[in-house]
Amino acid sequence: MAPQDQATVVAQATPPGEGGIAVVRLSGPRALSIAARVFRSRGFPDRVESHRAMYGKLIRPLSPETLNSPEGRDVIDHVLALPLLGPRSYTGEDTVEFFCHGGRVVASSVVAACCAAGAVAAGPGEFTRRAFLNGKISLDQAEAVADLIHAGDETAARAAIAQLRGGFDRELDRIERPLLELLSEIEGSLEFAADEDMTVDEQRVVAVLRSACRDTASLLDMAPAGRLLRDGIQVVLTGPPNVGKSSLFNALLEEPRAIVDETPGTTRDVVSARLVRGGRTFVLHDTAGLHASADPVERKGMDRTRDMVNQADIVLHLVSAEEHPPAHPASPGAGPVLNSDDVSPPVVVVITKCDLAESLAEEEESPGSRLVKTSSSSGAGLNELWSVLEGVASGYRIAEAVSLGVVINDRHRAKLSSSLTELTELVRLVEEGNVGQEITASMLAGILAELGEVSGRVFTEHVLAAVFGRFCVGK
Repeated sequence: MAPQDQATVVAQATPPGEGGIAVVRLSGPRALSIAARVFRSRGFPDRVESHRAMYGKLIRPLSPETLNSPEGRDVIDHVLALPLLGPRSYTGEDTVEFFCHGGRVVASSVVAACCAAGAVAAGPGEFTRRAFLNGKISLDQAEAVADLIHAGDETAARAAIAQLRGGFDRELDRIERPLLELLSEIEGSLEFAADEDMTVDEQRVVAVLRSACRDTASLLDMAPAGRLLRDGIQVVLTGPPNVGKSSLFNALLEEPRAIVDETPGTTRDVVSARLVRGGRTFVLHDTAGLHASADPVERKGMDRTRDMVNQADIVLHLVSAEEHPPAHPASPGAGPVLNSDDVSPPVVVVITKCDLAESLAEEEESPGSRLVKTSSSSGAGLNELWSVLEGVASGYRIAEAVSLGVVINDRHRAKLSSSLTELTELVRLVEEGNVGQEITASMLAGILAELGEVSGRVFTEHVLAAVFGRFCVGK
């Protein structure tokens, strides 16, 4: 749809509810003419200057018949109107933002007045969608806007800002540009098929494809970091009953969230809580103790524990100092769950109730081992445990993802994975001499189209609906 054919849309851009100020955004080809019907200020719209606010009255039209009649209007609010003329606006088209008093009544009345004057209520993500369609931002940058809005901690917000500034798009360009140049060379050589000297060197083709494979695989390696930035680092506490899982859970949160009792099997379901530490979100999960039981309710709780372990980013395996000797993770008898180097997800062994076992104080630990002695009652070892957790989390390349501005979501991962599979297959075919340059060019074009869907250089209406459907109205 051409820009001039698009409807002019309006929505409240700030959250609904009581507040000092609310912002209503009006954007589209008729933004100024519609604003002129509801906003009264000297010089508006004849002497409008982009990005310069004007003070005036917001008027409510009562009906189409009295739309242009001063007698048929009443004042909704005294507001500031900020004209943002395209293309120097968020959407790339003419926009007027009204800054009115907060509260549900005033802002909704401003929206209703604009609709009565000819605007259409905006859908979820409508303004950002128009920014993408008008070439203001790429599709991955549009997704970064949603990530920034939903950021739960400072690290996630910094990552979203870096992606919004084009970080991910630059990394994609490093993959796409050499492939596009190679495709151009091959297609050019096909124009002179009779001249063998014009054929693109096979070694060059393989070198470019292998480089793209490496860069794509490197991006995919950062997919877990994107999930952790959006959803938080999932930390699951496991161990037998009465080992102190709920006590440690409460101690880490510094508040009594889980019930603590000496009766075995007190925790029968997963109890979860979020907290932000060091600018990162951790989601702690207290689980049912794992042991032999005929109780069907307990067994269901233990099934949920196993499910949570499979979804965990870090597992805290608790061993009580009261009942068990402090086995070292690398020792012969420690068992596979304690061998943190061989288990995925990473396992941190936590010896609990260390204040009740004096011998623990003299035990030596190997440097860098994931074994921490704690006491939930005294607080001993909790800072050390947090340091270990933060160290393990750093292995997910979160800092690199933030620095590069690469926050990979499920859509990105699927497209990158598919592209990597096709690139790997094309390398094999070229090396084995089983494919001509016509087919190479065709496969390259398909791979570039797949990669283009990540940035939005190639898109479908279905893709846009999926991306912008998660946005709030007004953004």
